[in-house]
Amino acid sequence: MRSHRLFAPALLALASLALLACGDDNEEPCPEGSDRYAEYQLFFGRSTADGNEVSDEQWAAFLADTVTPRFPAGLTVLDAAGQWRDDSGTIQRERSKVLWILAAPGEETLRLIDEISAEYEQRFNQDSVLRIHGTACASFS
Repeated sequence: MRSHRLFAPALLALASLALLACGDDNEEPCPEGSDRYAEYQLFFGRSTADGNEVSDEQWAAFLADTVTPRFPAGLTVLDAAGQWRDDSGTIQRERSKVLWILAAPGEETLRLIDEISAEYEQRFNQDSVLRIHGTACASFS
């Protein structure tokens, strides 16, 4: 079953945290030795409209041909278990993937994120991909 909402309560909490992380013009500078990045978390439900699931092989191909070419410097993929209440009140559950990307802020990065979401929706007949966006200071130490 396709998801219309991905694990609403947990994601609402994550979205709230992301909103707290969103900066404004008075944003504090990053600590010495770290840089400011655009931070994106994308949530991909793996259930398909025909009752099947995006397989590990299909996910690996999507990652290799769609995501990695757009963000070759690096990213993180997490396995997740999503749930939400459908229109009839039934709790639905599905395996999911979370993609975590830190990249240079700007319109180009946003365009690449849009392309990834659109390709997943089209390729796997999904209603949506949940996206959380904020800023983060990061360093490799």
